[in-house]
Amino acid sequence: MLHFMTNGIRPSCPTLLIDRGSRFTAAMMALPDADVSQWLTFTFPPDDHPLVRIKKSLDEAKLPAPAQTLICDMHGACASAETNVSERRARRILRWKDALHRTEGRPELFLQEELEGWEAQALLLDARRTFGSALGTDSGLAALLAALSMDALRDRSWREGVTVIWAGYSHIQAFMIYQEKLLGLYEQHSGISKDALLKDLEQMRLNWLPDEQVRAAGGHGCLCGDFPAEAEGFRPTWILGPRRSALEGCGRLISPCGDDKFDRCFGLLFGITLRKAA
Repeated sequence: MLHFMTNGIRPSCPTLLIDRGSRFTAAMMALPDADVSQWLTFTFPPDDHPLVRIKKSLDEAKLPAPAQTLICDMHGACASAETNVSERRARRILRWKDALHRTEGRPELFLQEELEGWEAQALLLDARRTFGSALGTDSGLAALLAALSMDALRDRSWREGVTVIWAGYSHIQAFMIYQEKLLGLYEQHSGISKDALLKDLEQMRLNWLPDEQVRAAGGHGCLCGDFPAEAEGFRPTWILGPRRSALEGCGRLISPCGDDKFDRCFGLLFGITLRKAA
């Protein structure tokens, strides 16, 4: 059992939250009528079928079956038949573009019942087979939701655009937020140098960073070009994730729930809270 911050956010029913990352899977069982310190949290090494282990842990703890399950993943096998790495990365950015259009940039609406083509689809289907009702999203979006749970960040986004950076073990992602909506994003691998990252973000904030340029440098790509002048360059920056210390001095270093391992799980919980409040 761990102690962490929820900023008053609680589930309306027993909710299982699962984050499958590159180094480990994190799971959290959030209970509406229990003290936060009694919520079950655990991690385990990467597993192709984590739901088997998670169900066993819940049974051993004598916890009720979840009424809803929320998952995030970006390391599962992509459903696309495309084997070319560059094409696969381009398709991922196109999926982001389509999702931005369909949701009008509202991050909580990225929690979906189906994730056809996304890396998280297999885990979502496994969660539904195991526990029933389930929603899922990309891991990067779960990180963004975790950052948006912070009042200061949301409030700032109504005055000017802000940048949220996820500094992960495998990927680094940047999200451009204005008035609590996602307007653009950037995806690269964590091996990129700090100077190269900052140069890319500077070009992106100026509304000009070719998607092809990011992929040519080994990344997935980016979406920008239509940022409103009112966002004023997205200068205020919040940085979360297990490798955020490498970007010290580039923005405000945060862990929204107080524990890196469970920030994205908490982001899922915040996301479903937003959906139900809408």
